[in-house]
Amino acid sequence: MRPRDERRLLAATMAGLALAACGGGTTDPPPPPPPPPPPTSTAVTLDLAPGGLVTLVAPDEVRAFRLTGGESPRTYEVIIQSASEAPGQTMEGRVRVRAERAAASVTPARTAQLAPAPGGMNRDLRRRASWFQRERLLRERDVEELVRIGARPVRPDLDVSAALAKASPRLGDTLSFRIGIGANLTVNCRNPTVIRGEVRYAGENFTVVEDIEFGTQPDVDRLSAEEFETIGRQLDEVVYPMNVAYFGEPADIDNNGTVIALITAEVNRLTPAGDESIVAGFFLARDLTSRSSCPASNEGEIFYLVGPDPDEDYGAEISLRFANALTRATVAHEFVHLLNTQQRVTIGGGSLFNDREVAWLDEGTAHLAEEISGLRSSGLGTRANLDLATITASEEQLTHFNHFLLLNFIRFGRFLRGGCPTPDSEGPAAAHALGSAGGEDPGGVASLAFRGFAYGFVRWLGDQFGEAGSGGALPGSREEGLFRELSSGGPAHARGISNVEQAIRTVAGSNLQWEELLPLYLASLIADDHTPEGTDPRTQWRTWNLRGVYGQLNDSNLGDGCPFTRQFPLSPTRVNLHVATNSAVEFTANASTGRFLSLAASGATPDVIVEVMDREGSNLPRRARAQVTILRSR
Repeated sequence: MRPRDERRLLAATMAGLALAACGGGTTDPPPPPPPPPPPTSTAVTLDLAPGGLVTLVAPDEVRAFRLTGGESPRTYEVIIQSASEAPGQTMEGRVRVRAERAAASVTPARTAQLAPAPGGMNRDLRRRASWFQRERLLRERDVEELVRIGARPVRPDLDVSAALAKASPRLGDTLSFRIGIGANLTVNCRNPTVIRGEVRYAGENFTVVEDIEFGTQPDVDRLSAEEFETIGRQLDEVVYPMNVAYFGEPADIDNNGTVIALITAEVNRLTPAGDESIVAGFFLARDLTSRSSCPASNEGEIFYLVGPDPDEDYGAEISLRFANALTRATVAHEFVHLLNTQQRVTIGGGSLFNDREVAWLDEGTAHLAEEISGLRSSGLGTRANLDLATITASEEQLTHFNHFLLLNFIRFGRFLRGGCPTPDSEGPAAAHALGSAGGEDPGGVASLAFRGFAYGFVRWLGDQFGEAGSGGALPGSREEGLFRELSSGGPAHARGISNVEQAIRTVAGSNLQWEELLPLYLASLIADDHTPEGTDPRTQWRTWNLRGVYGQLNDSNLGDGCPFTRQFPLSPTRVNLHVATNSAVEFTANASTGRFLSLAASGATPDVIVEVMDREGSNLPRRARAQVTILRSR
């Protein structure tokens, strides 16, 4: 191996690992007559101890390597991955697994498929899980409009209008707002609609305003004063301090000392009656631009939220209970989009058009905000290896789980399965992890797996590279420093993968590159709480016991829909190892994903040769940046 390849070889437990050039040092007995076909030339032989982990990156090693056997059963988890950083790129190939003395015929390995369980997921859960694709589309169109008209960001130290202090809103005040959003998610900076709303909660950090249009509805269909107080206090006492600790202070460009959550019928109108994929709420970058350049700007920190509409007066049916549940998680999520933008643009002085975070990492941190708000509400912390029984130990905790945490496990489970309800033979490799070819949210069902990859990655990142110790925003660690660094992108406003690399270098002193981080994250998907003692701790999630959570969700009444129809959503293709093993599996892997195989013997384990190639039998293209991670789990 070249020196650089040796540096990039990731090994967790190296005891028992032997790397030998082909033909040098193997202890296999000579084959009995008649002689077998000539063995495939292998660049490396791996003899991993239980828990051993290695990633091969050199093209000749990826192309063909040998795994040693033994008298006892062994199981190797093999992850064939594309470390490509190019969104939309796809790697197609074939992996062949052959016992060293197997016959020449090849039988394709088949993946067992699980049929969806009868019944369906609760309707509200389905609708909540799908709203973000429209939210992202709306924000993309908003920025496109800002680019078109050349909108100018408000700079608090320079903009005269922002320098004029305003009184904080008071309970019962009537306020006016502008919004330039129309049917089919059209955007317009020039001809805004004016909304008048009443302040229903005025707290230390948050103000909740209700569109006066809702005043025409019967009281039974509206949020009560007590419900507004409950919502407002949770935004004030949980969502605000957690998001600020993790992602920085808002700029307060309107100098009113508050962030506004506006519940308005204009959001309801964006979802036609009968539609299941609702728009729950959003933040618009235009509100951070000057009104002189975009008349629809409110020049302030504001979120727009859907209101209760059980009779479909304004759009799709939204029950009172559903609207109540939506508000908290939506604000926690959208607040991060606002803070990420302000750390880079408003406060950081960057470009509104070129320095905003890329879609997958922006969404990943926003979904993390839902999680940390749920943990704070439940009185729990990070790095406690939580399972479902712990997080839902009381009725109150169960409510917080449903409001803040459940959707992340739905999306992450769909990433592990490669989508739902379609067959998932490719598993995580089918996800558009980095987004569409343009790096944006892929939309549709694919959006859920895309978000699952991103949420899982940032949670794993915090577990591994956030600062340890007590005294943080949550018990268990002081990981928030890592996420504040990610939010700003550092002095150069780094984005995406470059941002991840610079953040862990700055905060944790780690010099790992993407091709080294990715295999550790992918290995954690199969290794967490499932591998022998001594496995690289970077393959273990510290905040969540993944198998515990999903196993309990599968056992619960909620487990009636994908991804909860299995004890664990990720199901690698199994290849049984025996003296006659000679199997081939075709695969497709999108950029920064991996195809999972489990090579398992029930008795004595033969030496096997693993070949990874394109569909024509040649080396995989260099642009795919192919690499293979091998973990001995038994």
